[in-house]
Amino acid sequence: MKLKKVCIIDYEVVNIASIENAIKFLNFNYEILKKPNDLKSFSHLILPGVGSFKTGAKKLFDNHWDKAIIRFVREKGFLMGICLGMQLLFEKSYEDGETKGLGLLEGECKIFKSKNLVLPHMGFNLVKHNNSKIWNEIENPSPFYFVHSYRIANSEKKKNISTTKYGESFVSFIEKDNIFGAQFHPEKSHDVGLKLINNFLNL
Repeated sequence: MKLKKVCIIDYEVVNIASIENAIKFLNFNYEILKKPNDLKSFSHLILPGVGSFKTGAKKLFDNHWDKAIIRFVREKGFLMGICLGMQLLFEKSYEDGETKGLGLLEGECKIFKSKNLVLPHMGFNLVKHNNSKIWNEIENPSPFYFVHSYRIANSEKKKNISTTKYGESFVSFIEKDNIFGAQFHPEKSHDVGLKLINNFLNL
C-alpha cells in the first residue's frame, strides 16, 4: 500500500498558505509543486484556486498540469479541487467568456441566476451533505466558508452531491469515485473543515 503523501498544486492563482497550514496541523507528509513532475510518489492531490476560471485554466494548461492531473486520477490517486480548483474539474465555464476545463466531471460553471443576490457569495453557509465516507463524523448540515460568484450547473445528477442554498440550491461538494470537489474552503472552515480534509487524506 502506497504511503500517504500529499501534493499541493501551485499554479500561480492560489493562496497556498491556508491549505498548507491545515495539512501541517493534521501531520501529513506533503510537497508543493509548481510543475507536474513525477506524481507517482503521491497518494493525494489538492488543486486549490482563487480568481477567474479563464486565468486558472490557462495556467493549468500552459504548465501541462491538465495531462498530469488526468493521468493521476486514471491511476487511482485521490484528487480534491477547492473553490476555483473544483470548478476547473468540470467541462467549461462562462466566466469572462467560454473556457474549457479539465472535463473530469460533467457540468458547467455559471454565475448565480438571481440578480438580487449580493455577489460574491461570501461567509459561512450550511452544506447539506450525503453522509458518505468523506463526511464521516461531520454533522449534517454543517457550516463551511464560501467566497465565489459562479457555481456549477448541469452537473452529474447520478453522482454524490452535497448542496447549499444561496438564492437557489447549488452543488457545494461533489464526489465521483476518487475525485472530490469543494466549492467552499475547508481549510478556512475551522474544525469541521479540518475534519473533512482529514477524512479525505485518510481515504
